[in-house]
Amino acid sequence: MERINYSSWNRLSLSVSNLKLDKENPRIPAYISTRTTEEIFSYLFEYEKIDRLAEKIVEKGFISHDPIYVIKEKKSYVVVEGNRRVSALKCLLDPALVPSLSKKRKFEKLKNKLGQDLIEKIDVIVAPSRIEVQNVLFELHAEGKLQWNRQQKNQFIASIGVNSNESIEEIAARFNVKPSEIQDAVQEYYLERYFTELKLPTDIEEKALNVNFGISIMSRLVNCSFFKSLTGFKLEKGKLQTAISKYKFDYLLRNFIIDIVNKEIDSRKLNKTVDIEKYIQRIYEKISDEESDETVDFSPKIIKSQSVNAKSQSVSKSKKTVKFLIPREKQYQTGLHKLDLLIEEAQSMLLDVHKTASALLLRTILELTTVRVFDINNSKKLCLNDNGRIKNLSNNLSTLTKKREWFQNQAYLSDLVRFISSNNSDWNSLDSLNRYAHGEYTLPDKNVLQAVWLITEPLIEMCCSKDI
Repeated sequence: MERINYSSWNRLSLSVSNLKLDKENPRIPAYISTRTTEEIFSYLFEYEKIDRLAEKIVEKGFISHDPIYVIKEKKSYVVVEGNRRVSALKCLLDPALVPSLSKKRKFEKLKNKLGQDLIEKIDVIVAPSRIEVQNVLFELHAEGKLQWNRQQKNQFIASIGVNSNESIEEIAARFNVKPSEIQDAVQEYYLERYFTELKLPTDIEEKALNVNFGISIMSRLVNCSFFKSLTGFKLEKGKLQTAISKYKFDYLLRNFIIDIVNKEIDSRKLNKTVDIEKYIQRIYEKISDEESDETVDFSPKIIKSQSVNAKSQSVSKSKKTVKFLIPREKQYQTGLHKLDLLIEEAQSMLLDVHKTASALLLRTILELTTVRVFDINNSKKLCLNDNGRIKNLSNNLSTLTKKREWFQNQAYLSDLVRFISSNNSDWNSLDSLNRYAHGEYTLPDKNVLQAVWLITEPLIEMCCSKDI
């Protein structure tokens, strides 16, 4: 690649309020929706300590020696380096942006403390393109002092191959690293995305997707020549592929993950090739025979966000005149008799009568529908605890939102994530529904009940669209 002349890049002073946060920020895992600024803030506040950064800015001032890089997309400037700092500045200017109610109050106090010293404009460097600024990001975060964690680095590198169609060798040449380093990063990223295919117990999957998961020991296992000869495992043409059946491969990976999470294995216990081979062989010998010979041919699904259906954005005029809890124009056959009966009951219940009972009925329908979605995807055991009982609704919905490939409409998935978020201060939330159902709030109005139905109906339609 031609040497980049960084000194030629423009320097501008831009309004903090008008800067856009990066939806492709490598700090945010691939399974987290970034369709809206609210969703980006929700993740960054929970995992990237934006409030602590804001406190430092208020106490010590905004230090500008680390440049903030932006690119121009359409008519907006998008921050590609400095999203945490810009997020903190945005929320100091407008505490209403903060996703948590308690932290809103904190930012209001910080804003008042700044007084006339609020930072409304900052100096930025405008990169000519996302591709060219990637070299800066790699130097800063993949090899420099501001390093991303391993999973974030992997996601950044893998996204380059997907979005630019560069080969592993071309990416390596651009960043002046060995091709094997890029190969390993892409492979680890694909493996992590494959974890959600393994039907892991919910608590194990959560830990496997966490940044503290020992992805390095997983990489050591699958890169072992014995494992590759046993499974035919390879990364080729943007896909993870195997020669053995998916059933056997998934069995091996599930056991690897569970043992890593439970600290049964680590790099110290498996620091010799012979120990790694014995470990893999021991697990492989436990695999029972399986009729299916389907092999693995996996690449992370890249699903384009669909425009939000008008029905899921707001209540149309025709909806406002509906007199029943669930409109009667449609019949639903979910494959679960009890659920179908409850829907029919809701279709005969007047919207403006027995509002607490209506909230409780809608919550029950949502709970049964969620379990049914798992069931039709052959993953019902993910909804059960160790005693075989259904886990709570919040837990199951949280697990469901990580199964992005089950959702054709990614805009709806974003709405569902927002609905269950603990930082959602809106009245249309799972927390509000729970409180209404248990009589902790005053009676829900018609708009609240209709909004809950609109968030539930697409899940019901997912059940109805399957061949039962």
